[in-house]
Amino acid sequence: MKYLIYVFYAEILINLGSITQTLFTPAKFLGAFSTEPASAAAIEMTRWYGVLICVLTYLLVRGLQQRGPALRVALEALLVGDVIQIAVSFVTANALGGWPFNVILSVVVSVILGIVRIVCLWKPLETGIIKTNA
Repeated sequence: MKYLIYVFYAEILINLGSITQTLFTPAKFLGAFSTEPASAAAIEMTRWYGVLICVLTYLLVRGLQQRGPALRVALEALLVGDVIQIAVSFVTANALGGWPFNVILSVVVSVILGIVRIVCLWKPLETGIIKTNA
């Protein structure tokens, strides 16, 4: 179970890709969800989304470095985000009139990360969320 925590390092790598795309090529990021041209406001809101991903990724990185309560709080917050992401994906699919690949992928990734977060929060010693002195 100690290796389960490495899923979060993969999440960090995925987030870094999303951060790069949302901050530097937001229209391309939005293009993965819809073929409709994005407005200037949508492009700028996508950049703001990238800033939020930066902050959440930083909290996860620092939590993984420190473990213990810092990581626990980060994982709890991200779990709340996973649940909201899944719910919003249904709203997005409805608004777009279908399920683009990125929306499906978002649900799958959120379910996987959510399950891993639940296991880690449920079994903190066994998964390495809390460092042991041994």
